[in-house]
Amino acid sequence: MLASPVVFVEESSVSTGIPSGRQCRVFGDAALIGVLTSVAKLAGAAKVTVTARFFGNSDTLDAFLIAFLLPSFLSDVVAGSFTPSLIPLLVRAKSAGAAASHRLLRGAVGFALAAMLAAGVGLGLAAPWLLPLAGSSLSADKLHLATALFFGLLFWLPMSACLATWKAVLNANGFFALPAVAPVAAPLVTIALLFVLADRYGVAVLCVGTVGGAAMESILIGRAVRRMGFPIKPAWLGWSNPEMLRLRRQYFPLAMSAVISSACVLVDQSVAGRLGPGRVSVLVYGNKLAGVLLAVAASAAGTAALPLFTRMAAAQDWKGLRRALLIYSGTITLLMVPLAAGLISCSSALVRAFFQHGAFQADATTLVTQVQRFALLQVPFAMLLTIATRLTAALSLNALLVRMGCAALIADILLDLVFSREFGVAGIALATPCVQCVSLCVLVSLLRRHQPRVFSGGA
Repeated sequence: MLASPVVFVEESSVSTGIPSGRQCRVFGDAALIGVLTSVAKLAGAAKVTVTARFFGNSDTLDAFLIAFLLPSFLSDVVAGSFTPSLIPLLVRAKSAGAAASHRLLRGAVGFALAAMLAAGVGLGLAAPWLLPLAGSSLSADKLHLATALFFGLLFWLPMSACLATWKAVLNANGFFALPAVAPVAAPLVTIALLFVLADRYGVAVLCVGTVGGAAMESILIGRAVRRMGFPIKPAWLGWSNPEMLRLRRQYFPLAMSAVISSACVLVDQSVAGRLGPGRVSVLVYGNKLAGVLLAVAASAAGTAALPLFTRMAAAQDWKGLRRALLIYSGTITLLMVPLAAGLISCSSALVRAFFQHGAFQADATTLVTQVQRFALLQVPFAMLLTIATRLTAALSLNALLVRMGCAALIADILLDLVFSREFGVAGIALATPCVQCVSLCVLVSLLRRHQPRVFSGGA
């Protein structure tokens, strides 16, 4: 699974000689985002723990996870690509006045909703073919349940499109706290509903919690945007509008990279689904700790590194950039290798503490522990890959990320198939650090070819 996010930076938006106070503020923002993201991720981990208590690693939970897989993929790709695409345009529009910013935002909301609705309709039409493929191990009644849950989760998609554009407004204007902590709504709503309604309505509560949490998050973010004086209603400006043309040029390459990255998750869970009932649940539980750690640490490291790399690349300070790369890479390796080793050594205790309750039995603990140990091996590689992707963005070589993603997807498919035959569902987790290593090597090789001055010994 390719776990590193991508940020696009245009050379025209980069200025050299950034004041030191501004640099300190950037690192302060990164620390704030990291802390609040940790809160949201801890809430998500608590939801997984409570879910394990009620459903264990049953095929009923597999039905929800299969239903959740496709809408979440669509949300990550279609909606998730809007925030980094829109922020640079909003920053530049501020200099043209409030009217230009408002027009751009309304057009962006309209564009995001149109793209999401079109993608949602296409996904709904393809569901009769995609769901049986993803849930090949499910029985007929569980596949029927997955289908019902799937169509319920489609209500989440329009809200995710609005959230992506509204969060871009807050971030572009220097407000990072609320967008970072607002995702806590969905897990908290789901946990509350599980304790109240799980015995009566079963796994359908997870669907209601997901949609209800997204609605609550939309209300919080939307009200914040309104209080700033920005409109939240959509408008259609047309395909030929210059602002929409710029947005599409920012958006489509990023979305393509996200498609390739997210496809690795689809491959992992699809291969796990073919290994038997409950294996998708085991894979999700086992990947949770590594996913949470990377979501927080990689985001913080990338946020801190990108401004420095961008300023040095714009000034063609290749020696300084090379030194910064060595410092960041060395520090990450020194921190993350011992951390990953420590977590691997106590994986069994962690799985028992977080998951082995209620329907989650000891045999499931053994399987999840194996998956978690292999999944944690990816942490150092994924962190280094995050630094490499930030360097790619600073050098305005984002097209290389698509090529790297293609190599990662091919490696993921091949390694999943090979390792799952030898190690079962744990082999899928073992494939992930191998894919991260392949991605890192491919990207560094491409960067050396396109910008050798960063890696040469000269100034």
